[in-house]
Amino acid sequence: MDNKNEKLKVFIDAVNDEIDVEVSRILADAEERRKAVLAEAESFSAAETVKINGSASLKNGSIYLRDVSKAELNMKKSVIEHRDELADTVFDAVEKKLAEFRKDQKYVNLLIKNLLLMHVSDNSEIFLSPDDMKYADTLKKAIPSCNAEFLPDEKIRLGGLSVYNAEKGIISDKTFDSAVEEQRRVFTEKNVFAE
Repeated sequence: MDNKNEKLKVFIDAVNDEIDVEVSRILADAEERRKAVLAEAESFSAAETVKINGSASLKNGSIYLRDVSKAELNMKKSVIEHRDELADTVFDAVEKKLAEFRKDQKYVNLLIKNLLLMHVSDNSEIFLSPDDMKYADTLKKAIPSCNAEFLPDEKIRLGGLSVYNAEKGIISDKTFDSAVEEQRRVFTEKNVFAE
């Protein structure tokens, strides 16, 4: 049994570098798109400001101030809508890249790597997307001494896995869904207006 675990460890170590490079590339692509989206939103905002200031300077008094305030509000709303559209474009592209990655053996290797790092126990429930249940037998072989149960989870759309350890009452989440959601939250927080 130790020889099997040793071979599995050697196999996993051999593919870890390749998996890490692929995941890093996907994250780097997402970061580049985030920067491009931010630059486009800033450019859009600057152009709107110039347009608003040009037309507003023709008016005077309280009408001018009211119109400027209303225009600034409309500009911020437009920029936020534009930013959200661009964010959707970025994250749609990330989801497509993840879908492509899930077709590769590197994805299965990543599932195995994450599973081994999660210290699964006999009473654990391992959740996969329904589409990934086809990998359950392969994943079971990666943890032969453990009698964990593999279950489909409709909430996992993008891939990855989560483990519920009933003994400890802990859920370990290594799903792409959670990672993408976290990146979307960070993207939104980094790209809001400073009031």
